[in-house]
Amino acid sequence: MDRRTFLKTTGIGGATVMGSLFLVGVGLRERPEALAEGGPPNQREWTLAFHDGFRGDTLDEEKWGVGWGWGRTTSSSPTRIRPENVAVHDGVLSLRGTHDGSETFSGAVNTKNIVSFGPGSYVEARIKFAKREGFLNAFWAKPVSERWPPEIDVVELFQEGNRPDEVERAQHHIHYSRSGEPSDETTYEDIQLTSRPGGDLTEAYHTYGLEWREDRVVPYVDGVAVHEWTDETILRALAAGGPFYLMLSLNIDKLGTPDRSESWGEAMLVDWVRLWKHRG
Repeated sequence: MDRRTFLKTTGIGGATVMGSLFLVGVGLRERPEALAEGGPPNQREWTLAFHDGFRGDTLDEEKWGVGWGWGRTTSSSPTRIRPENVAVHDGVLSLRGTHDGSETFSGAVNTKNIVSFGPGSYVEARIKFAKREGFLNAFWAKPVSERWPPEIDVVELFQEGNRPDEVERAQHHIHYSRSGEPSDETTYEDIQLTSRPGGDLTEAYHTYGLEWREDRVVPYVDGVAVHEWTDETILRALAAGGPFYLMLSLNIDKLGTPDRSESWGEAMLVDWVRLWKHRG
């Protein structure tokens, strides 16, 4: 059997098979010896479908592509993703921001056409954010079709420079169309939520998760649910846009302006990433 398998799944903000959304995953060649951290609520009801603990000294290209799912540049900023800014060392994925004069470089990875998910999924990652004005750290998901909206932002860190406590505020968003039609920007909505896990989020790791069920979407920080979205319009719009793929990215100069008179080098650090499927 091919290493890509089809599994039923769910997360916050899939294709349909016999009315159910599905996940496309990779075999777990690297199972963690222990899952002392993280995991969905009622873990016995879930199966671990994807895990990367970033062992070794290179990115596992059977699990990740370098860049955003659509490419290595974006219309939202001057950032250009390049492999040199993506590194794996000491069990950590590093996405580093640098510049050469006016040229802006950074790191991003994605699971497009490798791992995707829909309702019945729980996604999570343990992350320490990069600290610098103008650095937008994100753990998020988009439809494999690239039809936007919808979009699920599991967590983002905004650093626009207009609030002294910005680095203490985790952002969680769902982007969707009220019509439920993917790519309908005429009825676009952005549902926003801010949580405060405690302290400077660039100085310590925190676990950010998202449970996506047929009847709800729930963001988590360090195992604690911070909200619950149950609006049927939102849920229909997310389901219609699926399946989704995962991204970890450091976008620069989209929100806030970094000081180009200084050298950069700060990095978003990711300890591990997991995706679980519900057994129900």
